[in-house]
Amino acid sequence: MSEPALTDRERTTVEVLEQLSTLARGATGHAAAAAALELAAGLAPAGRRRLLTLAAADAQLAGEPGRAAELLRRAAATGEPTPLATVRVDETVAAARREMARGRYLAAERELAATAEQLWASGVIFRLPAVLALRSWALARAGNLAAASREAEQALALAQLTENDEVAARAHHTRLLLSVLHGGSGVPTRGGEPATGVPGKADPVSAGLALLADLAARRPGAVGGNADIAAEFLPDLLESRLIRDRELSAEDLYTLRGLTGSAPAPIAANAWRVLGLTARDGANDCFARAARLHATMDLPFDNARVHLSYGERLRRDGDRRAARNQLRTARDGFTRLHAVPWAQRAERELTGTGETRTGRAPTGLTPAEYQVAGVVATGVSTREAAARLFLSPKTVEFHLGKVFRKLGVTSRAQLAHVFPELAGK
Repeated sequence: MSEPALTDRERTTVEVLEQLSTLARGATGHAAAAAALELAAGLAPAGRRRLLTLAAADAQLAGEPGRAAELLRRAAATGEPTPLATVRVDETVAAARREMARGRYLAAERELAATAEQLWASGVIFRLPAVLALRSWALARAGNLAAASREAEQALALAQLTENDEVAARAHHTRLLLSVLHGGSGVPTRGGEPATGVPGKADPVSAGLALLADLAARRPGAVGGNADIAAEFLPDLLESRLIRDRELSAEDLYTLRGLTGSAPAPIAANAWRVLGLTARDGANDCFARAARLHATMDLPFDNARVHLSYGERLRRDGDRRAARNQLRTARDGFTRLHAVPWAQRAERELTGTGETRTGRAPTGLTPAEYQVAGVVATGVSTREAAARLFLSPKTVEFHLGKVFRKLGVTSRAQLAHVFPELAGK
């Protein structure tokens, strides 16, 4: 017996409800989108599986996994065939990876975004997590860390709904690495808890070391099984080890040198940058090689990081004038990308070269004391300040004690109130 045909009014209602779900989703109102799609499925005599599947995806993204599982069960119970993708997902992903290997992350991101939109429209949510996870990485390397974090969260949630353990592991590791790339901003949070998946470790260095250990151990489901992805992660993760230990092992250095010769250009450039931070001799050549590779790619975020790392190295080598030139370039690059934490980090390094900001800055502080005071005045804890400045908590407390004595204040709150310019207010 054939399904009854929709009246014009019913058809219009279904279309309006689906359109409302799209609008709600775009405004991060996934709960509302799920409700609209469930109503539409109740009216439609056909196409209910697609509508209920989409409702399940939105419920999952709204933080309602129980409801999402029930909607998926109802979708399967309709007896309708599973929705088919209107795009060739595997070909699109392969093409995006080729673009990323050439340093064309923005082009890859646009193609992946279009594919994700088509998968949403067709209701093929089982192919979405892999596309979203890869798009997250493309967004991160293009410098849009906030959007990258949102995409990684969605990829992980949908991979858990569709029980795709491999993609879930990849999304989890990408999310961890994003906490490393957030650098001085700390770890992205979700619901007030660290979004790293590492309990009690809410700083980028700890997150990076945890991910490095995970890759090295090749734990079940770990992304380390994919050599290309592991290679893309390694330079940033080894930099975390360098920050903690102040040096890299011979094995680590061998790994970085290997990446400079065999990895795609974006990875090679990142490896040269980290080598420049740790090399006893030839640091200038390492940074020059990284810069030459970036001249062939469209990676403004990573390019600004080369200038930042070079400026940091020059400052620590005592060449403050040359350091200022590199650090100003880095600061301006991060500012254009709205990468605020990275621009602030470059600004702090500039202060360390003796360059002062305009305004009523307190006198008598050393560059190191000024850096510590500026971060602490924003209200962060000693541990958070240490992570931002790549110092130990004891060093932060040592400098802070000298700041209090020199400025005549007795508390962090008083420091922020009396000298708001320290926090850039």
